[in-house]
Amino acid sequence: MNMHWRQTFIRSSFACRFQTQNIHKDAPWTLYTRLHAITSCQKRAYTSSETLVSDIGKVTPKSTRVRFAPSPTGYLHLGGLRTALYNYLFARQNGGKCILRIEDTDQNRYVSGATESLIRAMEWAGIKFDEGPGIGGPHEPYYQSQRSEIYKKHAEDLIEKGHAYRCFCSSERLSLVRLEAQKLGKTVSYDRKCVHLSKEESQERAGNGEMFVVRMKVPEGKTIVQDEVHGRVEFSNKEVDDSVLLKSDGFPTYHLANVVDDYIMGITHVIRGQEWLPSAPKHVMLYRMFGWGVPKFAHVPLLLNQDKSKLSKRSGDVNVEDYKDKGYFPEAVANFVALLGWHPGSTDEIFDMDGLVAAFSLKNIQQSNAVVLREKLDWINKMHLLRRAETSSGLQEMAAILRPKLEADLGPLSEQYSDDYIAQVIGTLKERIKNLYDIPTLCSYYFQTPIYTTEESAAYRNKVGDDTLRTILPMALERFRNLEKRYDKEDVKEILKYIADSHKMKLSTVMNALRYTVSGVKIGAGVPETIVTLGRPCIVDRIERVLTTVSS
Repeated sequence: MNMHWRQTFIRSSFACRFQTQNIHKDAPWTLYTRLHAITSCQKRAYTSSETLVSDIGKVTPKSTRVRFAPSPTGYLHLGGLRTALYNYLFARQNGGKCILRIEDTDQNRYVSGATESLIRAMEWAGIKFDEGPGIGGPHEPYYQSQRSEIYKKHAEDLIEKGHAYRCFCSSERLSLVRLEAQKLGKTVSYDRKCVHLSKEESQERAGNGEMFVVRMKVPEGKTIVQDEVHGRVEFSNKEVDDSVLLKSDGFPTYHLANVVDDYIMGITHVIRGQEWLPSAPKHVMLYRMFGWGVPKFAHVPLLLNQDKSKLSKRSGDVNVEDYKDKGYFPEAVANFVALLGWHPGSTDEIFDMDGLVAAFSLKNIQQSNAVVLREKLDWINKMHLLRRAETSSGLQEMAAILRPKLEADLGPLSEQYSDDYIAQVIGTLKERIKNLYDIPTLCSYYFQTPIYTTEESAAYRNKVGDDTLRTILPMALERFRNLEKRYDKEDVKEILKYIADSHKMKLSTVMNALRYTVSGVKIGAGVPETIVTLGRPCIVDRIERVLTTVSS
């Protein structure tokens, strides 16, 4: 690990890492005798996992097991979706299993309904889990809050082996330790006061009901993390704090719960965000303390805003469900986040889920952080829109997606605006839009009479000129009234050219006059295509409306 990496990880992540929350709240968790009184189901889950230890790290297409383990503290953000997606792609590519596990042990940050929201967002994005809440599997329950006895058992095992100890320090004392370290300019960490307690004193104080937490006892030396993305990363154990493993309320911290569950559930690869790399040596130590094999790690790069600040829930535009509400296709969002920190090793950039599974590789995940560019998502979404528009079934599916948005923005649609008509509108506009939801905003004239009195429309009319409208529209009205019921854009082009030739005008002048008349705005598809889509009755009606205003 080079000096820059090392200083960055140590300063940003090991400082202030000893945990004081929940140290002296609620009732203490029960003693050793109760810790071993686990239900038979939990005993089976624990003892059966012993057979998995030799399999950890030995990856074959049949044994690969990965997990996505979000905390239900809010909505699913882009970074979480990317982590879930990378795990899903890796599992599918290797014929393995992808597990969903809910890490809900931090009760202070728990948000009601967040789990359902997370699952809903991942299902929308096309991520399907093999085990987890609502699915089942051999390692139920998949909610960590329901696995407390398992963690207590393992914490007590570490104490018995001398790899962990009870800490009875009050939150007040820990605050003083922290302040003193800050005054001296030292790295803030626990001073290990309780590590020297004898086994007898520790058990006696716990037996008397004194509040305590369980801390890991970091050994001397160094810890090597072999990472699939960053390679060999070396950490000095002197810089690793004796982190809390079990809080006084009986709930585990992330460090204990994720290691225990990853082992029990047979996880072979831990694919997660780079922010967890500084914690990886603690996890490697815990695996060794338990005598377990260490899974392979892959810490994926951070996501950044355009100003290179870290993307967070406070940054805006990070909620996955917001992208759904804004009209982005699920395959486009999945395609977009896959490319945030990974490249396919080719010039290809547009993938459906099957294409991502085929192309994905951990070796092509970059170390440098990825910048989230909304413009790139817009372009990817447009490419997927064009893909969908290649088939009639794709157009019909998009029509079904667009109809609720049209009615929400423009009001109930009359019977004439069928799904076939909406599909035709999408086909007409596909080259001019990036998102289906652009249509009611920019091209509402396909579904309602243009509002010619807006500032934009008035400016366009001034550009076209009333004299031009008086000259062009009477002939246009006559021609379109007499047009055959069925016509195509070539027929319309002939009419427009005839009008231009008859009045010795530029074709572009005629085009602008008709565009203003049928739409009221400059934005839209080609004039012939627009006229064909709107249909003869609509075109005749709008010409008559505009003629009335220019005549007066």
